[in-house]
Amino acid sequence: MKEAINDEIISVIMAAISMMESRPGYKLVVKSFRRIPQTAPVWSATGRYERLKSKI
Repeated sequence: MKEAINDEIISVIMAAISMMESRPGYKLVVKSFRRIPQTAPVWSATGRYERLKSKI
C-alpha cells in the first residue's frame, strides 16, 4: 500500500524549490519526486526533524 504525501511535506518541498529559484543564475526543474525508505533510526530522524523545525 502506498502512503499519501501529506500537505505539510508538499509545502516544505515547494518552499525549498522557491528558495532555489530566487537565487540569481540558478534554474531548478523538478521532474518527479518519490519517498525513499527510512534507513536511520527513529531517534536520529526525529533529531534532524527537530533541528530543521527550529530553523524555520
